[in-house]
Amino acid sequence: MSDCPYTTSVWRSFKWGAWYHCGSVAFGSFIIALVTLIRIIFEYLAAKYEAAGNKSNPIYKAVACYVRYVLWILDKYVKFITKNAFI
Repeated sequence: MSDCPYTTSVWRSFKWGAWYHCGSVAFGSFIIALVTLIRIIFEYLAAKYEAAGNKSNPIYKAVACYVRYVLWILDKYVKFITKNAFI
């Protein structure tokens, strides 16, 4: 083997990992951003609806509570997968 530091197995592994796995990291980041964006949009719309004086509608309260719960569960799931996948 030559004395060139760029031919070592560590360097080749780094290049291979950077070349083939940057897309996986980018896709994971996109999923996190997408879930966060959905939550922000929903909370914005809910705040606008409540500001219009429609807080007392029981159907709205039930649907809003359910959607917040589903988005919370989705957020926790994505964070768990992210924490364990990018280790």
